[in-house]
Parts: sequence; C-alpha cells; structure tokens
Amino acid sequence: MPCQIPSIVLATVWLCSSFVAASPQKPLLKDFDALGAWYDEVASINTTSNPQDVEKAKNTSIAIVGAGITGLATALMLDSVGLRNWEILEASHQVGGRLRTLYVGGTHEWAEMGPMRLPYKIKYKSDNATLEYTDHAMTFQLADWINELNKDSQDDLQVNFIPWIQHSPNELLALGTGRHPDGRIPTRAEIAANSSLGKPAPMDTQEYKNTKARMSSILANEKTLREIQQDVWRVHSRVMKEGLDDISQQNMLHNIWNVSPEVAAAIHGATDYDVFWDEMHHNSNLAQDGSKGALGETEWRCVDGGFSRFSTAILPHVRDRLILNRQVRGIEEIRNAQGNTTGTRVSWVDVDVNRTQTKPQPQQTKSYDYTMLAVPFTMTRMMSLPSFSPTLSWAMAERGLRFKDACKVALLFSERFWEHGERPIFGGYSTPPDAAVGALYYPVYGLNETGRPGLILHYRGGDWSSRLTSLSDEQHVGMVLDAVASLHGEGVRDLYTGHFERLCWLDEPFVATAWTRPDVAQHALFISAYHRTEANVIVLGEHTAPTHAWVSSSLYSAVRGAVQLLLEVGLIDEAKELNQRWMGRWTHAE
Repeated sequence: MPCQIPSIVLATVWLCSSFVAASPQKPLLKDFDALGAWYDEVASINTTSNPQDVEKAKNTSIAIVGAGITGLATALMLDSVGLRNWEILEASHQVGGRLRTLYVGGTHEWAEMGPMRLPYKIKYKSDNATLEYTDHAMTFQLADWINELNKDSQDDLQVNFIPWIQHSPNELLALGTGRHPDGRIPTRAEIAANSSLGKPAPMDTQEYKNTKARMSSILANEKTLREIQQDVWRVHSRVMKEGLDDISQQNMLHNIWNVSPEVAAAIHGATDYDVFWDEMHHNSNLAQDGSKGALGETEWRCVDGGFSRFSTAILPHVRDRLILNRQVRGIEEIRNAQGNTTGTRVSWVDVDVNRTQTKPQPQQTKSYDYTMLAVPFTMTRMMSLPSFSPTLSWAMAERGLRFKDACKVALLFSERFWEHGERPIFGGYSTPPDAAVGALYYPVYGLNETGRPGLILHYRGGDWSSRLTSLSDEQHVGMVLDAVASLHGEGVRDLYTGHFERLCWLDEPFVATAWTRPDVAQHALFISAYHRTEANVIVLGEHTAPTHAWVSSSLYSAVRGAVQLLLEVGLIDEAKELNQRWMGRWTHAE
C-alpha cells in the first residue's frame, strides 16, 4: 500500500495480532489469527473429535443472550451440527434486534428502520471486471438456507431479494450545491454533466490537492479495494499489521505529513471517518456509485418485504427454545472446588410488558455450561458480569468500544408524486438544504404503479441522530415534511396522509445504538479479546467483527462464536464442518 509511516508507528502494531501455533491436544480459536484468516487455520486443524466425548459435548447447555440476527443465526448454526441444548433469552417482546421493518398506515408500504440494502457486485471502470462482495455472500447464503428449511411453508417465510436503487439520475441534491438560473435545484445527472452545479471543493490550493491525492492513495487504492471485496478479513489483518489502526487520519495529516492546519481541517472536516480501515471499507462499497470520481459502480440488493423477513423466517425453528421478555441483568462465573470454571449462572428479570406491576420484579437465576452474549455493549454495560480480562473489560466499558446512533422517519403520502412529472425519481435519495435532515430515500418497490401510495424515508446517523432523538414525534415529523416540501413544493403537504413511523435507536430500551464505529487501535486490541472465551462466556455481535453495521458482520460473528464454542467443548469435526460451510468460500481467495 502506498503509505509511508515512520518505523516508530509500525513498531506499535499490537502483538495480539501475531499467530500463535495451536495446541494439537485442544485447538482453540484464540490460538489463531483473530484479525485475519483464522478460518484457514481452523480448516487445517489435524486432530479430530474424541468419539467418547461427543455425546456429552453435544449436550452442553448454552444460554444465547439476545434474539437479534446474531443470536438467531448462532442458534441455527449450533442446531445444524447437533448442539440443541440451548435457549435464547430476549429482553424485548420480539425477535430480530436491529432488523426492523415497519409497515405504515395499514398499507403494504414498508420502511426499513434498520439495515436496508446489501452490496452485491461491483463493476470496475478500468477493465470492466465484475467482482462479488464475498463477505455479503453470507447473507444470501443464510437466505438460501432458510428458504430450504421453509420450502413447505407459506410464502411469508421465504426471504427473496430485489434490486436496490442506490442512486437515481433525477435525485435532487440541494445541500451545498449550486442552482440553475431559474433557482431550480440540480439533479444528480445535471451535476454530473455540469460540475459547476455541484458542491465546490473546500479548498483549491496545490497543497490541498496534493494531500487529498496522497490520502486517496491509501483510502481509495483500487488494488486494495478489490482485495477487500474478495476477502475483507485477510486485508483487515494486513492493514492492522501495517500500523494503519495505530494512528488517526487527523494524526497522519498533522504530525506525520506535517500538513498545514487549514488543509488538514478541510480534508478531515469533510469526512465522517477518523479510522483508516473504517473509511477504506466504506470506499469499497458505498463510495463506488459510478460517478466521475468513483472507480466503479456497486450493484445493490434488498429484501422484498423488508429485512425483518429474516427473523420471521427463522422464528419457527427456534420458537420452542426462545424466551421473550426476559431481561438478563447479570452473568456469574461458576467454579469448582479446584478453582476451575465449570459454567455460568445467568440472572434475569421478567419484563412486565403490560406495565401492570407496581414493584420491581425479583431476579431469577439459571445455570448453563456456556453463555453466548449476543447483545451490543450498550446493553452489557448495564449488566453485572464476571471479572473479565482488562482488555475485554475495557472494550465493554463506557470509554471502550464506540457506538453510533441513527434516526429514521417514514412519511406516507397518498400518491408517489416524485415518480411523476418531467424529472421522475425512481429509488435513490435526495438531499434537502437542511443538513439536519440528511437523506430522503424513495421506495425501490412498486415503481410507477398507478394509484399506489408511497413512503419517503428520512435517515440521519451519528451525532445528528443524538440531537434528533430529543425531539418529539410532532417536531421530528414536521422537520422531515418541511424538507420534503423544500424539494418537491408546498403541494406535497396536501398529499401527506398523516401516517408515519419514527424510530431513534438511542431510545430503544434493549438496544440503545445503531451500529459500531471503532476508534483508533480498538480493532487490533479488542477483536483478539473477543476470540478468547473468558468465564465460559463468548462475546458475539456485529460490534465484534472486522466489518460493522452490516448483516454479514452479525453472521460472521455468529459463525466465529459457534466455531469458538465447538472447539471449547472438543467438537473439532463439527467446528471444521461449520467453518467450511460458512467460511470455506474464502479459504483460497486470490
């Protein structure tokens, strides 16, 4: 990678990323390269399960805390290799976690309050090569598996994909852009044809241009981005070992490249990222929009009917071992007389969903051999937990792993006015002049159907959403409706039905976050800690994966956690089977 980093920085690469040879007696996941291709090393284990221990191991009792997609997928994966003595403990009244599809106003119009799209393939400009986003193939694989399990069931248990339209040529881009002589807001296509209508660069000095190009050589290097698309985990390991996780982009600009403060502020202030890996991963998918400056164009998919179909389709296969409204308050390590860990004791309270109780519910307990903790640290921070290692404790602590919020508001209109007129919009999103509103997404389904109502979905993440959470429903909806009117005219107010859905994830009592945004050095340090089983507790979730905020991150952690547990209990053959089924496709990546 074309990046010059002083040797003193490279010398600080975390030693925890180094590979330690596994013990032939009992290979454990902690012995492998947590930051990279650990799945290769699992595949190469040359020992097998002890036949005399298999029956007992398969009866291992397991508490899976959290019925998000991570917990649900973990349960299915364990079932698939014969571990069926598990229970899922979920604090809320529903499954799916941050997969949240809402139907608005009693219509068939659906809004994604959680994840809404998946990168599928990319076509590069340089050679017309088409590459698959291999990490996201996990999500399509899960859909195929669920559909096979539910092949004799009703259609609403099928998970099918349809194209997602990331951009439409007639999107209205009002934030920071120019205007036509008659005051009209330019479209995406018009800006592509006439760059003077677009957002001007923050600066026009030679130092700015040179520094911007130098930063792009790291963040948008075509060779590296292709490698990320082909095997994100192997590249992740390499980037960590190159020291890019040890410094922030701001530190690189100020203290290593000695860029002037004005140029550093212009470049750093224009990005939403400070960690190199985070922005590199973003540039491998979201940034490839086919525009003039992009290296290629990403083809996207979404779930027909919404991502909640995943959890709905899994539910029949876990319902008999799923306990809703059970809020875990603590996990205790159980030790024998010799001081060895023999299990975990989970304490919980049953949530009073009807709010008929006037007194706090008493805590109850149950013992399990292992606990798989599949909830974000925003929740574990409020639990009483065992004395974990300093690193894992720090990751879970208030000043540990960073999380981000998001708010969405979906407004239902009696007709799809945006699909009509001289500049119809089909899918994609527009940006109103009000920065607080962010993006306004148009539906990608039911396009151009006569008389069909439609939703416009406002989405704002990060610090903006923390501010929006403080608004009332009326205030937030009014702000979004004003933004729609600023783009499409005051007449749209008469077409608004008054039906809406609003979700700010900071307000969700058993989630309180939207996605993970690790800080500098948190990957190299924390991810290795997640691969170590402590006090018979295994930590799972999208926040424990090298990639974040995608369904594939949750699934990756489910595979990793299931393999980790199987190795812990000595089911080596089953661990290798699961590893090959889910991670094998990347074992021999080019």
